[in-house]
This record gives sequence, structure tokens and C-alpha cells, in this order.
Amino acid sequence: MKCRGSLPLSVCLALLLGCHETARDADPAIAPNIIFLLTDDQRWDMLGAAGNETLRTPNLDSLAERGVLFENAYATTSICSVSRASILSGQYGRRHQIWGLLQAFSAEAFSQTYPMLLKAAGYYTGYIGKYGVGSTELPARQFDYWGGFERQGSYFQRDEPGARVHLTAKIGRQALEFLRSRDEGKPFLLSIGFKAPHVDDRAPPVPEKMFPSDPRYADEYEDVVWDRPAAAAERYFDHFPPAFTRRNEARIRWRQRFSTPERYDASLEGYYRLVHGVDVVVGELLQELDRQGIADDTVILFSSDNGFYLGEYGFAGKWYGSEPSVRVPLVLFDPRDGGPRGIRVSEIALNIDIAPTILSIAGVARPAAMQGEDLTRLVAGEADSWRKDFFYENLWPPTARPHIPSTEGVIGERYKYMRYFSLRKPGELIFEEMYDLDHDPDELSNLIDDRDSHETRTRLAKAVQAFSGELE
Repeated sequence: MKCRGSLPLSVCLALLLGCHETARDADPAIAPNIIFLLTDDQRWDMLGAAGNETLRTPNLDSLAERGVLFENAYATTSICSVSRASILSGQYGRRHQIWGLLQAFSAEAFSQTYPMLLKAAGYYTGYIGKYGVGSTELPARQFDYWGGFERQGSYFQRDEPGARVHLTAKIGRQALEFLRSRDEGKPFLLSIGFKAPHVDDRAPPVPEKMFPSDPRYADEYEDVVWDRPAAAAERYFDHFPPAFTRRNEARIRWRQRFSTPERYDASLEGYYRLVHGVDVVVGELLQELDRQGIADDTVILFSSDNGFYLGEYGFAGKWYGSEPSVRVPLVLFDPRDGGPRGIRVSEIALNIDIAPTILSIAGVARPAAMQGEDLTRLVAGEADSWRKDFFYENLWPPTARPHIPSTEGVIGERYKYMRYFSLRKPGELIFEEMYDLDHDPDELSNLIDDRDSHETRTRLAKAVQAFSGELE
């Protein structure tokens, strides 16, 4: 059921949450293979197909150009653990309640994630790379093939002969092993969680070591003169008030990564090289699919768990409601006969849409608890209407370090409203911001005190209240 834009948000949510479908098995004769690729901290504009003329991502660009590129895709919470839980479950954080790095799904909740639902329907399942939900309770035994690791992992590994290998390359090798050892009598689902281009949190605060790319790409992007984002100009460092930036983890990490021209250049070079390395692995996967003669039967989805500040407002990291933090790349490539070709979609797509979309592609019914939508219906023009806005939230657990203020807001096709408050205490408001994205896509002019925008602000604030009260 689709929610019509003219209905109040509260009514829309009530209708959506009341939907229910019964489970059914996938038909092995017609069910496609599915590969889901997920990077870490890759913002939406870090893709050649999205207009980045510096970054070389020919393989991902090819998937976008031959399939569907969602130009306005977002994470509903911009931090890896929460977003990954939302991707797996198709649910907002308010519903799955996984807010910290150490929390894991209950056995019942995990059984309703897209990998387990496809496994129950007869798919051969594999997971490789960063899992990111919980620290020690990894679901290795629940998959037919497991190559996942806990927490952040390390960028440099040892292969079986003992040689040093970059993590991205190792993930690629494991993916090829999965494809070559799979049960050919079943359709397969392979989920790959790259660590790249996430910073190496355990590295010393030296930019050359914080974004450690594969040595094979050490010369890539070395001579690039980087154009800094508009909001990264020093005059916007006070855009957020001192009560927000004081002790804020985003400002602390900016000092480590971007505070001097040398740090900025080294960080950007490493960040770009890490994304480049992912694209190389994607190319190897595509070649193996061709070699096995299954390329035309394998649907590929690609996205990132959240975005990443590149110095905007004097920030590094993510968490908050700015476009660099919440907006992500999203590509769907379906090579089967009749699959969409060369389409760009401007409607809002969310990370919670990934699970129901994968289920739809596989021909498996979605659970009633999923809150996302099936993107294939949007692409096919079968959706009566589509969302005009969505709720954004980040309720990081209240701890002394890292200091990350809580966030709630609503992002629409034109306007964005965000409110920031003390750790999970909405009554202790720190800062509000509102932007007209049509006229101010870089979010430089805060309209929160603009008299002409008062009615819009009131409407959006009420929408936040409606969402936050009805999404659990």
C-alpha cells in the first residue's frame, strides 16, 4: 500500500503499519540471484555516475548507467550500526531499537531480516565483510557462507599463505570464493559489507594512516587539487552554535583530518583511493558472473550506510542532518529481460527500502513490521504515489565520549527541518535549522528565524512530532 502525499503523516503511518502479507517461498526456477554491496561512509556524490569527475568508478558507473540511479537516496539514521540494522530489517531505529555499537538483533527479530527471509524461502546465503550490528553476537551460523567480521575490523589482513593483503581485496577474494563454491541448485543471496572508505579509527591521528588504501593505488589522485565544499569555508564554522560544537565529536575529528591543507589533501587522497578499491572489486565480481554465465540472472544493488562530512561546518564524520551526512548513493541493476535500463529516479529513496526491495525481487513476501517501500514498484511506475518527505533520527546512547547530540527532523523534496537537543532529552533544545533545498542545496542559509518561513517551520515541526510518536 502506498501513502498518498495529501494525507496527514499520522494517517499515512497508521495505514502503512497496518499492512500485512503472508510468507511464500521463492520459485527456484525463476528467482534471480541477488548481490547487495554496501560501503561505509560513502556520500552520494562519491560516484562518477553522480557527477564526480575526479573519482574513477567505472564498474559502479556501468551498473548505474545500465540500471537505475536513485538521485535522492538517504539514510534514516546516519551512523553505521543503526543504519545497517535498518537496512537488514527495513525498519526505522525507533522500531528495531538498535542504537549503539554493541546491540544485536534478538533471534526473533533477526529471523525477519531480508537474508533470513530469503534463506527460509530457499536461497543460498552468504555474508562477507563488515557486519556492524552487535560486537560479538555475530550470526555466522545463520548463513551458508560466512566471511564477516566484528566491529570495524582492520584494513590490513593476512591471506591464507600469510601474505599481507588489503581488506577490500580480501573481501573481493572471499566473494569470488562464494561464487565458485555456492550450491548451484539454489538461487543465491550475497551481501557484502565493505569497511571502505571508513576511516581507520585505531590509526594514529595522521591523515596518511587514517584512510589506509591498498598500496596498489598509492599513486592515484596524488596530484589532484581538491575543491572544498562550499560549507567547508571557515566562515561557516560557527554555523552551528558553540553549545553544539563544544566537545562535539564531529569538530574533534575535523581537527585530526581536515584542519590544515596538508591534512585535507592526505585525507581526500586516501578516501578516494578506498572508494576506487571497492570499484575494482566490483569489476572482478562482474567478470566472474560473466565467466559462470550467470550475469544475466543476477540482480545487483549498491549503496552506503551513511554519508560523510568533508569539512562542511568544520565537521568530519556523520550523525547529523546535513546532506553530506545523510545522503547516500543507491543503484539497482536488474539485467533480466524487461529490467529497467538507464533510469534516473528523483523521488526520495531510503535505506529502509532496501530490504523490501530485495524481498520483492526474490518473490518473497515482506513482513508487516517492515516500514520501507518496494523500489521496484516506483521504478516500474506501479506506485500510486510516493513519499514526499521522511523522518530523520539519531538517538545515540548518552555517553560522555563520543559527544554526539541527538537529532530529529524531516527532509522533504524542497524543505528540511532539523532539531538538535541534549542526549535524548527533546526538551533541552540546542539548535534548530531549516533550509530551502531548491534554492540553497549547500545548506548555507538557515531559515529558522526567517519570518516569511514561519508557516513552513511550524508545519515541519509538527511533522517531526507526528513521525516520532508513531514510528515505534
